[in-house]
Amino acid sequence: MMALTAIVKRNLLVYLKDKENVFYTFLSMIIIIILMLLFMGDMNIEIVKGVLSDMDVFMEENPLPEEYLLPGTRNPSLDEANVRNLVLSLVIAGITIVNGISASMGMLSMMSWDEESGRLASYYVSPISRFVLVSGYIISAACLSFIFSTVTLAVSEIILLLTGGVMLSFTQILKVLGLILLNGFSTTSFLFFITGFAKTRSAFNGIANFVHIRSGFVTGMYIPIGMMPEIVRNFLVFIPMTELSAWFRKVFTKEALHNTFAGLPKEAVAEYGEITGISLKIGDTSISAWMQFALILGSGIIFILLSSLMMRKKNVRDR
Repeated sequence: MMALTAIVKRNLLVYLKDKENVFYTFLSMIIIIILMLLFMGDMNIEIVKGVLSDMDVFMEENPLPEEYLLPGTRNPSLDEANVRNLVLSLVIAGITIVNGISASMGMLSMMSWDEESGRLASYYVSPISRFVLVSGYIISAACLSFIFSTVTLAVSEIILLLTGGVMLSFTQILKVLGLILLNGFSTTSFLFFITGFAKTRSAFNGIANFVHIRSGFVTGMYIPIGMMPEIVRNFLVFIPMTELSAWFRKVFTKEALHNTFAGLPKEAVAEYGEITGISLKIGDTSISAWMQFALILGSGIIFILLSSLMMRKKNVRDR
């Protein structure tokens, strides 16, 4: 336990010691938040408002019984506020998980530095198990991911409030923090495994660039998952990051979704959830919360074990 604590403490201190790197990481995070909320948010707001207007016309021409409608009273005058709150909540959910992934990659770069400098060899000849070594890097990266994701959440919620939106309730915030912890564990375990194959910093940078580009698509932040081809959607549902992003969206948009579609057909809400990645399906089967949790937690445990096995097989002489 002492060895694990020492490794985590060492990694965090070394990373935070580079104040310039930390500053620019936070700066890039803030820029992404502002750009995504202001520009991407406004574009999607107009699209959703147009859909609501079309639904109003449809309801006038084809009245439906109340049992087919979402509970609540339809009030078009509130569309601007409700839609803005819904769309920005979706964007915040995507930003929170993607910034957490970026933070994990930043901390895991420590391993490539240790690998290239030969410091990692000293761990191999010490009486420290590979599982403890792997866990030390993963926990330190997960801690940084939690910090950056929490800051992203706080800054985004403040911006949401300033733009007329409604902040998350205390219960919702607790749920989001729990998901951030789960994201840090599962995602970092996977990232450690794939970056463990990099023996130089240039190789790590190549993997990091690949992850940064793909993470926005895998989480549905750039392109809504429901707009992707069916074969791609069926593949993505088995990726923990995709499941986490759906879970994030479900928590962030629970109230906003109900307020926006109150008095409209339930099918419209279900379809919007599928398009935006709030709910995921394999064919016609919806994925339950327990299935998501099992996939996310299970993948994290599997990748930790695989990483430990990989580190055990590495030859110190190759360093």
